[in-house]
Amino acid sequence: MGMSAAQARLLTITQRINNNELSAQSITNAKTRLSMDTQEISEKYVQALDKEQLNYTYYDAQGNKTTQRLTAALLTQYGELKNQYVIVNSYGQAMVSEEEAENFKNSNNLEEFLEKFDTEDETEKSWYTNLWYRMNGQNDNKSSAIEQSWTVISDADLNSTSWIQHALETGAITLEQAKVDEENEELNDKISWVAVSYNSAADITETTDDSEIAKAEAEYNYEMQKIQAKDKEYDNELKLLDTEHTALESEYESVKSTLQKNVERSFKTFS
Repeated sequence: MGMSAAQARLLTITQRINNNELSAQSITNAKTRLSMDTQEISEKYVQALDKEQLNYTYYDAQGNKTTQRLTAALLTQYGELKNQYVIVNSYGQAMVSEEEAENFKNSNNLEEFLEKFDTEDETEKSWYTNLWYRMNGQNDNKSSAIEQSWTVISDADLNSTSWIQHALETGAITLEQAKVDEENEELNDKISWVAVSYNSAADITETTDDSEIAKAEAEYNYEMQKIQAKDKEYDNELKLLDTEHTALESEYESVKSTLQKNVERSFKTFS
């Protein structure tokens, strides 16, 4: 091999070695990102294992106990043996159903409001009387500026298990419970609306959400299989690059040695 050809070959091999090392570095960085993804997926899975679902327990007129996933409807709809709650947003407004809102809008006083629910049951009347006072204040006749004390919750949110759990856990909403005013006996059976924490409410409990855990486990296994397959692919590419790098270095040394010998012969010729 002539000196010019050897020199050109050295430059070509050097470029290929640099490209080889750059590719290897890119793959190493990609493997590092995979490691970070693995940690993120694992943390997400652990969070899912700790995920608790909120349930609501209540009794019917016969005293039969029922426990269901908590919804705003379950929490606030009438039940003969249920505690009465309202959901309160960050503005201090009671969040009521579309039906309750319409009945309130179309009533000039408490009596008309109760008639809208078409019930003769005294316990149910007391329930809606309490709601009237929460929406209207302590007056039996409709007050002015009444819309500031309440707002409507959509039917979708009213029946959603995820909406109320997320809203309670993040503090977007709070709860108030209707309790008999024991300090003022002259009020008879009138109540006060008292702020309560959902964590301390006896009829709201937390249990492990098995369906969410199963879903999270399936997602975890799927994502980990993808990462492991990609990691194996990167390992194979690195092995090929390492083999190529070793061959290039050997060729580089061989060409470099040949070039040096050619230079030495040239000096001997001209000396």
